[in-house]
Amino acid sequence: MKQFVLAISLAASAMMSGCITSPGSGGGPPPVTRVDAARLYTGQWHEIAFRPNWLLEGCVAGITRYTPKTEPNQVHVRDSCRDKTLDGPEKVVEGTGHILDPGTNAKIRADYFLFVSRETWIAALADDYSWFISVTPDFGEVNIFTRNPQPGQKLVDELVARIKSWGYDTSLLVFPIQPPA
Repeated sequence: MKQFVLAISLAASAMMSGCITSPGSGGGPPPVTRVDAARLYTGQWHEIAFRPNWLLEGCVAGITRYTPKTEPNQVHVRDSCRDKTLDGPEKVVEGTGHILDPGTNAKIRADYFLFVSRETWIAALADDYSWFISVTPDFGEVNIFTRNPQPGQKLVDELVARIKSWGYDTSLLVFPIQPPA
């Protein structure tokens, strides 16, 4: 039942969410030109910053876990966070990620359940795959993900500056607490 309520909440959030952008004349950033799907869509990513919405209110220590599937261009997606504190109850939603641009691998749509889905683009990616920035195609959402839950303030500042250069209002980003590294 909790998953059903979470799915309905996610769908409503997607439909009702506002933009944090005023992405200038060119829109937002395009997706990167090439992603090694086996490196990016495998393992655990910590959500260091996100655009606020009521569904994520109180979320801390957000994690997206990708697990390869046997079907081509698909991965299992598990999004989770803790409610209010690192010891708070876990909120989880799971689904299937579909790589929308095989070969480039920079666009993915996660289908949860019922008719809930979310498409994101990889807008920036570290050469060593230690971090990435994702955006939605309408540039209304932006997220910073890192492999390390404590990436350091210098890196976070650099990534926020990059996001700001794309025209996003970075003053609206939320930086939830993270577990120790």
